[in-house]
Amino acid sequence: MQQPSPVIKALMTCISHPTPNPPGEVAEVADWLEKWAKSFGAQVVRQTVEPGEDNVIITLDYGPGPCLVFNTHMDVNSPKGQVWSTPPFEPRLSLDEGKLYGVGACDAKGSLVSMMAALENIANDPRNLSGKLVLTAVMGEEAGGLGTLHLVQQGIQADGAVVGEPTGLDVAIAHKGTYMRRLRFLGRAAHSGRPELGINAIIHSSKFIVEYEKLNTKLSLTPHALLGPASAVVTMIQGGTRQNTIPNQSEIIIDRRLIPGETHADADSELQEILDALKISIPELTLDPIDVVVATIPSETMATERIVSTALEAVEQVVGKPQTPYGFRAGCDMSKLVTIAGIPTIILGPGSLDQAHAPDEFVEISQVEQAVHIYERIARQFIGR
Repeated sequence: MQQPSPVIKALMTCISHPTPNPPGEVAEVADWLEKWAKSFGAQVVRQTVEPGEDNVIITLDYGPGPCLVFNTHMDVNSPKGQVWSTPPFEPRLSLDEGKLYGVGACDAKGSLVSMMAALENIANDPRNLSGKLVLTAVMGEEAGGLGTLHLVQQGIQADGAVVGEPTGLDVAIAHKGTYMRRLRFLGRAAHSGRPELGINAIIHSSKFIVEYEKLNTKLSLTPHALLGPASAVVTMIQGGTRQNTIPNQSEIIIDRRLIPGETHADADSELQEILDALKISIPELTLDPIDVVVATIPSETMATERIVSTALEAVEQVVGKPQTPYGFRAGCDMSKLVTIAGIPTIILGPGSLDQAHAPDEFVEISQVEQAVHIYERIARQFIGR
């Protein structure tokens, strides 16, 4: 019977250490990574971001030369409320399908384990290297990138970076930003038999949703060359207290994806313009102060940067096909590395964004195994003598 490769066995172990966000606790994986890294002689530093939630910084130092950062996250999307075929934190290996199932298989424990395996290979054969290779395994990515934000605020510097996210092993040089806001519409409760005595907060939120959806028509007129147009959607809604009571409150969350060149101030203005227009037609429209849920910045790396050409060459050598850069349509920690730390960064990892955050999340076994070789090639080329 065919046995899984060492990297797939390691990924199965990693998945079996639950790190859903919320709540975002990553200690099990952090401890496991630290032990693995020390087994091949790497330097390990634990960087506490919040009580009990550390970044793990793993370094291979080969003297003077460029510094390359591998960055990915230990926390995973919470499967709460999803229906899975098998328990989500019990990895299921299907050799017939060539897939490994489990929460985080592609987002982003597949990248994390592949990067670790690449570091181990390099540590076991460090010939002709001069510089530093640093793996930053962070907490809090699924909550807006808290771990990487802390990392850059502590002054991390590098000549290039690779962010591990599911790109199907394609090289992404741009990504969207995230503007998530919570809007709480207020009404007045009344018996549903006398609706004229109340103010229906659900009706007001529904009218807003119709107007907010129209924003996509405007956004479609100015697409980004790699990412396509920005988008605006409502992702959550809840309200009401009883089936026979006019609801005095309705809460929604909007998810506005930004493209490079757009700012959070732009999205603020759009939102306020829609609300101002609604208040003209609905004078009694009332909201609580708007809450920020997630705020990340879109970013882009020039195709002429060394990390881009190095990554494209490495992928082509491993997969055997010519490569061109593309745009990653979700938000990720590249934003902090590029816009705050000023590090030229690409996004690259096994798996597909189509499976991320979805029930029965999986990653293709072959992509995880190829990712190890790709990451290793990037590192050897970038810090090679």
